[in-house]
Parts: sequence; C-alpha cells; structure tokens
Amino acid sequence: MTFCPTCGLDPCGNPQFCALCRAADARKARNPSDWRRDGAPQPTVEALMWGLRSRGTKVLEEAATKRRLSELSEQQLHQICGRLQRLKPHIAPAWPAEQIVTLVDAWNGCHG
Repeated sequence: MTFCPTCGLDPCGNPQFCALCRAADARKARNPSDWRRDGAPQPTVEALMWGLRSRGTKVLEEAATKRRLSELSEQQLHQICGRLQRLKPHIAPAWPAEQIVTLVDAWNGCHG
C-alpha cells in the first residue's frame, strides 16, 4: 500500500488538493525568510482542517500534520478549535471537548 504523504489515505482522498498542499509546502521550504510571523499561511490552515475533519485525532500522529500544527499561532489554534466544534453533521461530526483537548495538547507539544 502507498499512502498519500499529505492526507494519509490510500488512495489519496483528494489528489488535486494534496498536490496543491505539497506545492505550497515545497515553496515555503525553499523560502524560509518568507514565513509569516503571525502564524501559518491560510492554505496550511485549510490543509490541517481538512485532515482533522476527515480523519479525526489520529491525523495528529503524522509528520505533515505535526509540521502544520507547529506553524499555527495560538489565535489560529483557537479558530480551528471553534470551527471543529461547529462542524455541521452533513459535513463531519462536530468535535467534542475531549478531541479538542487532544488537539490543544498536540499543539502545546509542538510549541514547547
């Protein structure tokens, strides 16, 4: 089996989105001086949201997710937590407090 390095699914859950995420990640890696000081770029936030929404807390164990999580500002973390708690049932189940705590703990682990 070959898992997508971006979404972790086999086969890839959204090839076009994952390709765009990889391209954005590669551009960012080439230009570290361009990194925003106020948190992660919006495509990184959306890639993180997609992974969390589609696969839950198990995605927090993946290297790509840890890297994206490490780029988030605290404000972005709060926004993501709110979005996850307000998910509509036809999109994905809203996250309960226990899952939010797991996400916050993972973010804290990335930020020392």
